[in-house]
Amino acid sequence: MSTSRPVIGVPWPRPDYLAALERAGATPRELQPDRDALPDALDDCDGVLLTGGVDVDPIEYGEEKHPTVEIDRTRDEYELAIARRAIERNLPLLAICRGAQVLNVAAGGTLIQDLPSQHTTKLEHSVVHSPDAIAHSLKVTPNTCLSVLLAGGADEGATITVNSRHHQSVKDPAPGFIVSATAEDGVVEAIEKPDADFCLGVQWHPENFWRTGRFSGLFGGLVDAARRQRDRRRE
Repeated sequence: MSTSRPVIGVPWPRPDYLAALERAGATPRELQPDRDALPDALDDCDGVLLTGGVDVDPIEYGEEKHPTVEIDRTRDEYELAIARRAIERNLPLLAICRGAQVLNVAAGGTLIQDLPSQHTTKLEHSVVHSPDAIAHSLKVTPNTCLSVLLAGGADEGATITVNSRHHQSVKDPAPGFIVSATAEDGVVEAIEKPDADFCLGVQWHPENFWRTGRFSGLFGGLVDAARRQRDRRRE
């Protein structure tokens, strides 16, 4: 197996995402809708990272827009297409926060549009005073890709603590996906596609911990899968 750096395509990147990928051994490549047309843009990518941002337009899953929802149609169209093509090609994909919501909608799932008003909870899911501030704990589903990647980062009860900056979440997981983590109030915190080489979405922001490497297993898992993908293409 080659040890050179696989290329990870990243639309709408921010510094912490790029730093986490580089630390994990990848070469990030920014994808822009006005420059990197699909599907050809993914031909040079060994994997994909979908990042956080504004809400997914509820029209994409057949609902009217809640008053709190903020959308970006250009971003929706581009990232939904990326997610669908990545699934079709079995291209390794890690999706974070909005990215997890994009992944779920792209594959046929739905979202809770606004947690405070549509899901009764006393848990705070939007802690914004510090990027790596711990907001709450979550329970990881045993024998999942996520549980393997977090080995050593969860206690005996398979719980971890995470940061949190979102007001939406997965409602109905897409067909073929499973829930691999939930918060104490039942809010879905991670989904994955078991039959994919690597297809994982998490609701918190692991990239904010790149300096400590606390969630480095997530980025390492993506990079390892991307390297395998590249090596298979070269055989």
